[in-house]
Amino acid sequence: MMAPSSILQRVALLIPRLATDHEGERLATVAAIERTLKAAGRDFHDLARAFGDQPAPRTEPSTWRGLAAWCRDQDRGQLQEQERKFVNDLVARLVLGGEPTPKQADWLRSIYAKLTSSSGRD
Repeated sequence: MMAPSSILQRVALLIPRLATDHEGERLATVAAIERTLKAAGRDFHDLARAFGDQPAPRTEPSTWRGLAAWCRDQDRGQLQEQERKFVNDLVARLVLGGEPTPKQADWLRSIYAKLTSSSGRD
């Protein structure tokens, strides 16, 4: 059985995918969260209880550009050159709004997760 903090970290990587406008992607994300919980011998009730034990959530960026800018600003030498270039390019391209492609969104989320976990903010 996985440690509770490990389960929460895995689920935390999936939760932002629930914000998509695509219903099929949301349903697939819920199924992925459920599989993650079941693999650890847990369920959604356990997940809900775990939130009661967590510190207050940090303010999350509310736009794709905001998320990319946050990653750029929190880099502090933690990103690889390719990741840094991607984040900077995304900040510039999303200046007028818009959305990244699904592949770009996944990569940006993974960079965000990398930076939040390495800063000890989980």
